[in-house]
Order: sequence, then C-alpha cells, then structure tokens
Amino acid sequence: MSNNLNILSDTFYNDEASKKLVDILQDISDEDSYIYYDYLLTGDIDEGTVNPKILFINPIYGVFLFDTNDLTTNRDNSVDSLYDEVVRKEDIFFSRFLKSKNKDIKKGRRELSFRIDSSLFLPYLSSEIPEDYENIFTSEKDICAFLNPLDNPISPNELKAIFEVIDYSSGINRPSERPINAEDYKIKAALLNELEREIANFDNDQRYAALSQLNGPQRIRGLAGSGKTIILCMKAAALHLKYPQKKILYTFMTKSLYDYIELLITRFYKVMGNGSIPDFDKCIHIRHSWGGRNIKGVYYEACKENNILPLSFRDAKINSNDPFNYVCNQLLEDTGGELNKTYDYVILDEAQDFNASFYQICRGIVKDDCIVWGYDNLQNIYDINIQDTVTTFENKFGAKGIDLNKLQFDHPEMNNDVVLPKCYRNPKEILVSAHAIGFGIYNQQLIQSFENNEQWNDLGYEVLKGNSINGDSMEIMRPKENSPLSISEKQKPYEIIELHSANGLEEEVKWIISTISNLISDDKLLPEDIMVISLDDRNAKKYFEQISSGLRNLNINTHNLSSNLYEKGFIKENCVTLSTVYKAKGNESGVVFVIGVDVFEYRKNDIDMRNKVFTAFTRSKAWLKVSGCNITEDTLYKELNKVIEENFILEFIHKDANIIKRDLSNQDIRMKQLRDTMQQLESKGYTKEQISEALKTSNFKEDIQDEY
Repeated sequence: MSNNLNILSDTFYNDEASKKLVDILQDISDEDSYIYYDYLLTGDIDEGTVNPKILFINPIYGVFLFDTNDLTTNRDNSVDSLYDEVVRKEDIFFSRFLKSKNKDIKKGRRELSFRIDSSLFLPYLSSEIPEDYENIFTSEKDICAFLNPLDNPISPNELKAIFEVIDYSSGINRPSERPINAEDYKIKAALLNELEREIANFDNDQRYAALSQLNGPQRIRGLAGSGKTIILCMKAAALHLKYPQKKILYTFMTKSLYDYIELLITRFYKVMGNGSIPDFDKCIHIRHSWGGRNIKGVYYEACKENNILPLSFRDAKINSNDPFNYVCNQLLEDTGGELNKTYDYVILDEAQDFNASFYQICRGIVKDDCIVWGYDNLQNIYDINIQDTVTTFENKFGAKGIDLNKLQFDHPEMNNDVVLPKCYRNPKEILVSAHAIGFGIYNQQLIQSFENNEQWNDLGYEVLKGNSINGDSMEIMRPKENSPLSISEKQKPYEIIELHSANGLEEEVKWIISTISNLISDDKLLPEDIMVISLDDRNAKKYFEQISSGLRNLNINTHNLSSNLYEKGFIKENCVTLSTVYKAKGNESGVVFVIGVDVFEYRKNDIDMRNKVFTAFTRSKAWLKVSGCNITEDTLYKELNKVIEENFILEFIHKDANIIKRDLSNQDIRMKQLRDTMQQLESKGYTKEQISEALKTSNFKEDIQDEY
C-alpha cells in the first residue's frame, strides 16, 4: 500500500466507485506513488471549482486524472457528458503545466517531458461503452493495461517540478533574490537565495494539511517553521474558492502578521483561481483576536453581533491579570454560551496563545464545528497549558468537548490531527540549540521535559537511548530529513551560531552596528534580512535608540516595532527590524540578533524566560547572533557552547521537571496504530472487506469504543 494516499474530502466514504479505483491503484503502487482523492484542480468565479475524483502520480507511469461514477446504464448518453468532463479537466491540468516556468517538465512550447492522461472509471456500468471513447474503463484489468510503464521514468527533478504545479507552491511569498555576482556564491546573500528556493515547496504532510477539507474540526500541529501559517492561509484560500458564498474567519494573536496573512491568502487564491481576487469584504475576514473601535477583531465583533457591550483593555485589566481571557469569559457568561453563528469556517493561527475561552467563542460563532486550528505548544509566550481537545472546548454552559479521536474513527484514512515533524525555518543547529535551552538540557536543573519518547518523535527527533523516565540516560538526535536545509552542509556551526560577550551595553551596541554593516556591505544582505530582538525588556528602548542612531549614521534605516502600539506589518523594505520577543513571534529573518541576554542569568530556572529564548532563536532562517554583557561565565553562554560541543546530539539524565503533556490521547494513538495495521494488512493482499470483518471481532475496535 502506498504511504502517500491522500483522502482530501470525507465524501470519499460514500463514493464506492472511487474506493474501488483507490484499491486498484494501491495494489500497483510503490512508496513513490501519490494518490489524491478530490484534489482541487482549479477554480473560477463563474464555474466554481474543478476537482477530479482521483489524481495519480507515479514516476514509472506518469500523471493521471480519473473521474469515477456509480452509473449502471448509459441512460440519455450520460457517459458522453462524463467523458467530456474528465477530458476538460485534463486540458486544464495540461495547460497549468505548460504555463509553468520550470523547464524541467517541458520538451518545447507545447509539449511536456512526461505523460499526462485522463480516464473515466465506471465499475458498475452494464451497458456497452461507445467505441469512439478510448479511455473509459470498467475493471481492474482495464486500468492495469492503461497504465503502461514509461520508456523514460520521471526523474527526481521532473517530479519536484510537477509538485510545484500540483501543490500551488508558487503562492508562497518568495522574497526578491538578492543581486549577486557569479564569484559571490559563498557569501550570505547567495546562501540565503538558495535557502529560500529550497523552502518554497510543500512536503506531502504539508500538502495534505493544506488541501484536506473535513466537515468538522481539524488540528494542525508543528514546530515553529513547519509551515503552519502558510498551510492555514492556503486552506482559507481553497475554502473560499470552493465555497464562494460562505463566510470564513481567519484569526490570530500577533497583530504584525496581518499583512503577511492577507498577502498569502491573496497569492494562493490567485494561483488556484486563475488570477481572481478573494473577497475580503463579504466572505473572508482576517481579524485580530481582540479588536476595538478602530481595529476589527473577533471578540469586539462577536460582542456587537450578540448585542453585548464590549469591554476595553483598561476595564479588563482592572479586573484581571489576564485581560483577554477575562473578556472572553465575560462574553460567554453574558450570552450563556449561546452566540450567533456568523461564520461557516473559522481558522485559528497561533492557537497556543489562546485560552480555552477564546476557542469556545470561535466555536460558538461557527456552524457545524467547522474550526481549524494550528499551534506549537513549545512556543507559548504566556505558558498557557492547552489541554486535550475535550477539556478545551467543553464548558459549564453545556458545550461538549471536541473528541478528535472519536471523529477520526469515522474516517480512518483521513487525519484531523495533523503533526508536521519537519522544520523549514531553522537550520538544525539553531533549532536543536533552541530546544536545548528551552528545556534546560544542560542546566543543573532540567526545566521542562516530555512524558514519553513519542513527543520527541512528534517534533521530528529520534530517541537513540532512554525512555523519558526519571533516571534514564537520554540520547536524542535530529535526523537530516526533518531539518533539510542545505545551509548546514555549507556553513560550520560557529558560522551559523555566533556568541559575543561585551564589556558593557555601549560596547555591545557598537558590535551589533558593526556586524550589521558588514552583513550588508560584505555579504550583500538586504537590511530587511536582519532582525534584532532584545531579550532585555527593561533596556530594550535604550538598545534600540542607540542601534537606530548608529545605523542611521551609516545610512541604514531601521523599523522599530516596539515604538508602535499597533503595527499591522512586520518587515519594512530597506529597514533592519527591531523588535521585542513578543512582537517577533510568527515572523522570521535571515539573520537574527538576540541581544541583552545577560538578563537570562537571573531567571535561568524560569520557564517563561526559557520559552522567550526559544521563541527568539527560532525566528532565524539561517544565522543567529547572541550577545550580552560579560556573559562568558553565564549559564546561557555555557549551555549553547555545550550543545555545539556535543555536535547537536542531546545527551542528559532525565530528571523531575515540568512535564509537557502530549496532546495525543490513548484513543488517538490507537487510531494511528489502526491506520498502520490496515496498511500492513493491505500490503500483504488482504482486502478492506476482510480487514473490516476481522476488526469487528477483535478487541482493537472494542477497546477504542470502550474509551468513548
């Protein structure tokens, strides 16, 4: 059975003809095959979306579009119209490939380098097939004869170019490449150009997460840099295209993400919909979580929609140290948990930063629990413990919790709890260092830890030794495939991570200014490739004023986010970005300076401080510069050097620590085991009917149902 089966819609479970075709294709598939059910081919304002039932990609055979139908007789020449429709879809697909700028898939202006074909599969048709139609099939034998091996199989470069078209990755915002000369191929500008080309494609997990459309809730989890925001924006665009009359809400915590989200949704929508523009006025709303009189936000608009007077930040602050949670709970109290259903879909980005009360408001304003949320529970500024989905969504007003595992049981081939293990934002060296600091791996006291090895696996690590039990000697490494950026092969660790200890703040500022100047003049980076984050909140204003003044004297502009109470954008063209840790969240830069780290020493055993360091470090796409005053004997300096000395393999004794609970419940783990078991049995020749019958009499299914 192919490991790359992607059921993108739950209509599959009532589509018997497509089920039969999927079984046939799986029988002849290998691990390099890709099968998509209900793939979004294109969209048009007048026609709506065009979705072939099955998209099949195999390097041995080529690329195929299949439509299926449960027809038993050719009444009123219905086969003719079905055949014409699948041929039209093939023409659209062929045209999309021809428009691609990638020459790897072309032989000429109007010829592709690989086979693309289409077919109509009618397994229940009893009447004769019209003779003038070649590609209409009714049996497995017909399909196997249709899929002839190519004389020249599709090459890896061709396959990559094919997926660039299939996954709409051209919608990913690609910064303009920095102009360099041929002899400058080793400088940072050249390396950053190459890195950005590498990350401008989806892997199969990301592609599934973006294109799958469940009728109900879905959670997408992954590290910072695993592509959650890009995936959620693509999902919003696809939903808007497929259902142009439905209302979609996209909400988040960090205000500076607004422009980026709007840009991504627009780009994806244009690529999918042949250049059309999304309707941000009536249909798709991008909203900050709170909002106010001058800023549209979810809480503020929900109050207005339900005839409740919104509370201001000042009023909420008087009553609680957690103002947003206070106002959300108050809205639930005032409405008795019954809010008007104003949206058809709600998408929550940065969900790790929200309390259960905001989840419940979002659920309250959406129809049929069609809510999608993405979060990283290791990047949580407020250290909010997001519990399992049942306790997150249930409340005293009668709302039942959302049990993703129970819903999963109804469609085992789909996934409503997607984990993204690969990290594309950070080189391995920076990501492993950030985790080591965040957990306190080389601190005298382990600060945070996991309750089992599976959590390390979820994050893309491999446990070489130990079982995450107190006293265990642990050895953990990050496989190359889960941190695939090639910069790790072209730069030494001390080039990727640089530590600097200054004698005082003024000297530290001079080093920062000098280093930024060299990055721009010698390495030909753009000012907007550089971000400066102050870990020292108390002295951030002083740092930024001196850095801005010094860079201004060198004709280098800065964009100081900490000086603006509300700022929709993050990056400004031709400006170095200056930011607090909080405002930097969700954003990234080629080079990140984390300054004022001497404050870490006074809070080295504090979870909040270590989470801030983790967040700051993981803003970097390529290079990390860490500086502070007299830090050579400090904990952070020593821990970072220890990670580098150990070649980024984490070795430590598991001790008592704050345990980060795994969000997967026992039922969910069993469901994943069930999918794996089904795949193994099918690969050995068992049919789905045989497996289903066996499950009915096994304890496996009973164990799961008992949990419900």
